[in-house]
Amino acid sequence: MTLERITTLLHLFFAFGFVGTLIVADWNSRAARATSDWSRRSLLFEIVGRSSRVAGAGTLLLTGILGNLLAVQLGYRMRADAWLRWVNLVWVAAMIMQFAVCLPAVRRLETLAGAAAAGGGSEGWDPALRRWRLGNAFLSVLYVSLLILMVFRWRG
Repeated sequence: MTLERITTLLHLFFAFGFVGTLIVADWNSRAARATSDWSRRSLLFEIVGRSSRVAGAGTLLLTGILGNLLAVQLGYRMRADAWLRWVNLVWVAAMIMQFAVCLPAVRRLETLAGAAAAGGGSEGWDPALRRWRLGNAFLSVLYVSLLILMVFRWRG
């Protein structure tokens, strides 16, 4: 087994892992929005938050690092290949979206749902939910863009 094949395997493994966290987040958030029970909402957004922080952020980071390593192994160079610059631009945008929008928003939702489950108020829930949903949708679009770029490579 060559190093290129191992890198490809790991790159695809982490890419699939990232998609898995997007699906977990989407389905659990749908279930949370479908119930008015704050204890359930709290639990569901705790699952979303934990999967987004641990698996989502880590797999997104490793997907990009291993993708760049694989591109070098395949002979692509940042200076010569515009494709690789586009891939990195989309990956950096996904990293920014994950760390600047999605993770803070899901942390806020976890806090609000936990407070409401304990009998406190839920002021700010709707704006936080909208922010998280928009961020997660944009992150999904960025991932599909990355998938398209991974499949349809071109030389500069």
